[in-house]
Amino acid sequence: MTESNVNEHYLIEIKEEEESVIAANNVKNQTLSGHQNEENVNIASSIRRKLPSKAPSPTSTCIYRVPDALKKLHEKDFVPNLVSIGPFHHGTKNLQAMEEFKLWYLHQLLDRKPNPETNLEHIVEKIRSMEDYCRECYNEKLDHLSSEAFVEMMVVDGCFILEYYRKRTGEVPADTDDPLFNISLAMLPTLTSDLVMLENQLPWRVLDCLFQLTKQVPNGMYKSLSELTRSCLPIWGTVSDDHVEQTLESRHLLDNVRILSAELDKKEEIMPFWDSMPSASQLQQIGVIFQPNRNNINITFLEGVIEIAPITIHGDNPVFRNLIALEQCESGPHKYQISTYARALGDLIKSSKDVEFLMQKEIIHTSLNKEDIAGFFNDICNGFATSSCCKSFWQVSSTVRQYYKQHWLQRLIVYIKHNYLYNPSSIWSVSNAVVLIIILTVLQTIYSVLSYYNS
Repeated sequence: MTESNVNEHYLIEIKEEEESVIAANNVKNQTLSGHQNEENVNIASSIRRKLPSKAPSPTSTCIYRVPDALKKLHEKDFVPNLVSIGPFHHGTKNLQAMEEFKLWYLHQLLDRKPNPETNLEHIVEKIRSMEDYCRECYNEKLDHLSSEAFVEMMVVDGCFILEYYRKRTGEVPADTDDPLFNISLAMLPTLTSDLVMLENQLPWRVLDCLFQLTKQVPNGMYKSLSELTRSCLPIWGTVSDDHVEQTLESRHLLDNVRILSAELDKKEEIMPFWDSMPSASQLQQIGVIFQPNRNNINITFLEGVIEIAPITIHGDNPVFRNLIALEQCESGPHKYQISTYARALGDLIKSSKDVEFLMQKEIIHTSLNKEDIAGFFNDICNGFATSSCCKSFWQVSSTVRQYYKQHWLQRLIVYIKHNYLYNPSSIWSVSNAVVLIIILTVLQTIYSVLSYYNS
């Protein structure tokens, strides 16, 4: 074989080898492509299975986990101490003792059979029919609870609340050995607080359904769930007919407390920021008069008189904190009524001197020391997730700020008195300070007269 033939034969072998490699790579690529396509189909199928059949209904959500910003400041005010209600604390070890009481109360209710519809099978049927709605009321997925476990929890917890309230109001006599009523009076405020904690709620629709199925017929003390709960809930102020009518829109017990405690207005505008006010001591120095407002949670300011709804603060104030947590979580109208009230008090209270003054004016009632009260409002305001507020409160704060700025002469007189007249060691003599104060007082009188005639 000649040299040229050898080279040609060698080139043909190399070409065949290259074609073989290319073919093998094509087969490999096709195999990989096939696997990738299969994976893509699997991922798409997985996504498709998760797609909801109907649009989400965020308006149903009304029971939330407390935001960490609020919870980390005072966690014990948001976690139940005696009884778990609903799914968030269901099964918590230190709350298991109350499970026996829940079942005993349900047994007593069924045994009493207050009306023909008080039948356990019928009750379960009714609650099961609203299971989907109830699950949507919570802002967390509750997939860990089976349908059976969820419905059982709604029935047992709801009937316990109703029976406890009936016994507490005297509609149903409590057993002489019932520890919830006879062992310790200290249990009452703890249980009262537990039942209105944000994370410890049942949908109002569940409670109302159970109430209708278990109310005393025909001679029950209470014709509606609102009438029964109103006697047991920790409410501020007086309850008007308008408040009672609004409770028809309640979403749970804590929401019911808010409706009955605050002057809610669905048309209330929300402002994106808050206009801070001077402290109570600063306003007192320029002659602002403070008075308690006997209405529900509200603040007004007119012609130098500020009226504030009184508040009672105990060692712990879980109800107040949970109301604020609810408003910080939800959306919709009248969402910042109580939060803005707290923010306004936070502005007015900057020191123990402010607390003492507001206590003298019967706006704050407490047995705590003044430093703790000042810290209480400071903690609450620091935990706010937003600076939004109700327009009616914002208008009050803006008007107060403007009033404070206009009365600069009084502020200057107060400053001179504090730093010079009452401080003889000052480089200014007392006589000079007195003369200056007299001049400023005359100027203030002239300014007031001119302002009066201009208005």
